[in-house]
Amino acid sequence: MFEIIAGIIVVVAVFFVFRSVRVVPQGYEFTVERFGRYIQTLRPGLHIIIPLIDRIGAKVIMMELVLDVPSQDVITKDNAAVTVDGVIFYQILDAAKSATRCDYKR
Repeated sequence: MFEIIAGIIVVVAVFFVFRSVRVVPQGYEFTVERFGRYIQTLRPGLHIIIPLIDRIGAKVIMMELVLDVPSQDVITKDNAAVTVDGVIFYQILDAAKSATRCDYKR
């Protein structure tokens, strides 16, 4: 009987260890929520959170990203036909602000 209880305790302890240790890769930031409310932002590296109470809310890419804008044909003021093509570079600076959800009641 003691071996069964000890085995269950070991399994539960291993479960809690695996749920509490989080590794954030380089170029990402994770937001931590406690009962659904934002608590902190985890920067790249090894972190420990409280399992079953805290959870990872959003995994935000902090690297510079590229958005390709499709080319468009434009006629200028002097009737010249021009093709415009663009590329947008953007980067998220604050993970907590970018991960907020807007739940408006209408």
